[in-house]
Amino acid sequence: MASNGFIQRRTTKPASLNLTSLMDIFTILVFFLLMNTGDTQELAKANFVKLPDSNADGALHGQLVINVTDEFVMMGSDNIVAIGEVNRKPGEVNKALGEALKAFAEDSGELTEVEKKIGRSVTIMGERSVPYDLLKAVMTTCAAYGFRDVSLAINQVAAGALTGGEQP
Repeated sequence: MASNGFIQRRTTKPASLNLTSLMDIFTILVFFLLMNTGDTQELAKANFVKLPDSNADGALHGQLVINVTDEFVMMGSDNIVAIGEVNRKPGEVNKALGEALKAFAEDSGELTEVEKKIGRSVTIMGERSVPYDLLKAVMTTCAAYGFRDVSLAINQVAAGALTGGEQP
């Protein structure tokens, strides 16, 4: 007891949980997960194609992939045309590749509004050692058959790794 005759009572409040901070953390976590689980695409790695290195940045798009190896131009696992049979003259199209592109376009159905403006999309995976005039011939054929939205597949590396130096 206290000396002045008053009895001191200790009042205890029951413990409570502050939900405001917890809700803030969960809100941030939800936004973080939504932003980082976007529509990332990864190209199926063809072990027989060694891609060139580049520091270009861009998203992969399109469902058609054309592989250009040292021996064949391929769509999926089908050999379309041998490299020796590809006409590399500027502006010339390859009939065999064109027919395969035409068949793919017919199977894909109607063009969307975006495809009507920029053309169907295609990704070309070219072997590192393939000459540019061969890739240009493939791109010319693609453009002639309505596949004008062309992407070239590469190994993405840091800018300093290409030159052997540090990044600026």
